Amino acid sequence: MKKLLVSLITLCFAFTVNANDYKYLSFELADGSVQSLSVTDLTLTFSNGNLVSSDGTIIPLANLTKMFFSETSGITTLPLTTNSGKVEVFNPSGSKVGVFGNMQEAKSKLPKGIYIIKDEQGNKQKTAIQ
Repeated sequence: MKKLLVSLITLCFAFTVNANDYKYLSFELADGSVQSLSVTDLTLTFSNGNLVSSDGTIIPLANLTKMFFSETSGITTLPLTTNSGKVEVFNPSGSKVGVFGNMQEAKSKLPKGIYIIKDEQGNKQKTAIQ
């Protein structure tokens, strides 16, 4: 475990010079999922066997299989099927950002970014507001 931690720290410092060329630092986990963080003002620390980002994201080191820089977050834009009715909006970490009267209102009030939208019927979709 200690070797893995030292290797990850070394890897982070080795990529520091190139980080400005990419928008996201992505982490592939043991279950095959990929979690991406914006490199803008990103700070990583290690605590109790976890990698902790400056936005509060916690990734257990035991589940981390790969770390790489990328141009995209890995989430594609999906069209939301409903333009009417109340929608709840969440950030990729699962925190509720707000509740809006409809998708058009959400798009007009939210800053650019990746969101998870939940409509009144409970349907959930990932979308990018650009």
